[in-house]
Amino acid sequence: MLDLRRALDYSRPVPSRSHALLQAGPRALDLPVLSIRAGAGPTVVVTANIHGDECTGIGAILQLLPELEDQLLGGTVHLYPSLNPEGLEQRSRRVPGDDQDLNRLFPGDARGNPSERLAQAIWEDIKAKKPDFLIDLHTDAASAIPYALLDRGIQLRGDTRRNLEQRALTLAMASGLTILEEYPEDRYRRYRLDRALTGAILNRLQVPTVTLEAGPRLYLEEGSVATLKAAIKGILFSHGLLPEAPLPHPSRILGRWRRDAGPRAGVAGILVPLVRPGVILKKGAPVAEIWSLTGERLEQLVAEAGGFVVSLAERSHVVAGVPVCTWAFSEEL
Repeated sequence: MLDLRRALDYSRPVPSRSHALLQAGPRALDLPVLSIRAGAGPTVVVTANIHGDECTGIGAILQLLPELEDQLLGGTVHLYPSLNPEGLEQRSRRVPGDDQDLNRLFPGDARGNPSERLAQAIWEDIKAKKPDFLIDLHTDAASAIPYALLDRGIQLRGDTRRNLEQRALTLAMASGLTILEEYPEDRYRRYRLDRALTGAILNRLQVPTVTLEAGPRLYLEEGSVATLKAAIKGILFSHGLLPEAPLPHPSRILGRWRRDAGPRAGVAGILVPLVRPGVILKKGAPVAEIWSLTGERLEQLVAEAGGFVVSLAERSHVVAGVPVCTWAFSEEL
């Protein structure tokens, strides 16, 4: 049916779509870049599948594409469905061949190993687009709440850092998801998260970024794809690029939380979770038990601080020292 309101809105630019191939890395990988343009407005980059086994973002981008072609009110949105197509094909988190975590290598090195050269090609392509903000799509675990993750501007100082982190927080709030800050600053640095794509863009280019996480790995689960798509649309709406805002996700927990490792197993055995992700608990509340194969309860693990389980470990058998979940901490509980 013809939408007469759109047909008579002569002031609204008609979105146009273009398709480019980024020849990336020493093996000249073809990375599709899908661009939707609708006149003046911010430039947005949306990336997915930097970890080859994390596929939800691919589905979200592919579903979002026709909606942007129909609804984008202004600006330009550049969509990268897969930054690690070889990992996608081989069901591998890392880049096959040199087994590197691509998401710890930015801005890359044109003279480095294959993964570093891939990172450098991606970096230069995104940098050339001069984005106003970047959204990176990831997957945590099958048993997890969806969330928006904030990087730390550890290479920035004073008002520059505060203002940039506030702009990133605004993106996260618009996603309608639970908001988590990254690991504490010392571990953020030790884990090289400032060389993840979002961390590097934030710290080196001083462009606000947000990571959106939802869904199980290795396959497209319908609800998780819809969750990521809605979160992206919420952010685009907040910048005047779409006509309607989705509702916040029903799992959203308000407040500022910090991502960290949950309680660690003290013995080896079968992991038996006692709580669901997203249920707020007080310090000392039971979280999980470890059982033997002969039916003996070996250990009960409790919350070390107030907060909630973000995601449960994707394993049935654990060994001593392994976190049984990812935990969201708050100093208020």
